Amino acid sequence: MVFVRIKKLKGKEYAYLVENEWTINGSRQRVKAYLGRVIKPLREKEKITDIQNLDYKDAVTALMKQELLNHGFSEDLTYDGVSVDLSEQKILNGKRNAVIALNEGFLCSQTLKDALEIQVTGHEEEAGTQLAKTLLELGLRLPKDTFVQLFEKIYKGNTNTGI
Repeated sequence: MVFVRIKKLKGKEYAYLVENEWTINGSRQRVKAYLGRVIKPLREKEKITDIQNLDYKDAVTALMKQELLNHGFSEDLTYDGVSVDLSEQKILNGKRNAVIALNEGFLCSQTLKDALEIQVTGHEEEAGTQLAKTLLELGLRLPKDTFVQLFEKIYKGNTNTGI
């Protein structure tokens, strides 16, 4: 199991990708990667994008762009020195990697890549749980109807679902 852990050093927060391992003595965490400094923009507005005519990857990209705009990013996806390139899957603070804390999740290169390349498996309920967890880790907060639209795009388009 891999997750994002935040550490505070000299008053600033930094994010790490951490893997959890179970041993005889209990749980052990091992840092897999440094993700970057954490930026926490405040939500300024509530607006959702229509994803009706988009495929899964384009829909996630459009929803992520709207979420960033809702958190005060400009149209070219910059905010206080942080720039986001959704097509290249890069989040940079100047020339260094950065992590953006959104809602209950974190937008970084790793979580964006995971969300865009997800392969859901199992029955509808398992696949829905996988997708919901991935989107939550990414920092997307979606209304139920938008989540259902997104789920239908990936579940019907995936051949590994066991249907």
